[in-house]
Amino acid sequence: MKSFTLLIFLLLIYLSSNAQKFFSEHTIEGYENPIINKLVKENYKVTFNKDSSDYTVLCFVDNAGKGRGKASIEIVDTKTGDLLSKSKEVNGQITLFNGYTDPKMLAMQKLADSYLIDLIKKLPRNSVKRSPEL
Repeated sequence: MKSFTLLIFLLLIYLSSNAQKFFSEHTIEGYENPIINKLVKENYKVTFNKDSSDYTVLCFVDNAGKGRGKASIEIVDTKTGDLLSKSKEVNGQITLFNGYTDPKMLAMQKLADSYLIDLIKKLPRNSVKRSPEL
């Protein structure tokens, strides 16, 4: 029984050391927060040091007009700088029903909820793994 427990423990350590690390470029207004929250929620490793990451998530936000915002994300290989995946541009709009939330933050939240995990799964490397739950 002790050897089985030790084997499971060593397997969890191996899997957690093999998981890819993601870094999200910071924006002044904090629009990367929904991306980081989604990665953490889905058990992907997030690092706050770009040099120790395998992938970098770039967040692009812009005004689309009065009361509207648009956003997109790109996933880049940190080591080579190659563009690996890009999302479509998503719009957000201020309305009474969303509590007049920042439209750019709404667009980033839509990206995180609807597109981020699909983009990660479509990355060319098959080695993108979630960190095991402990």
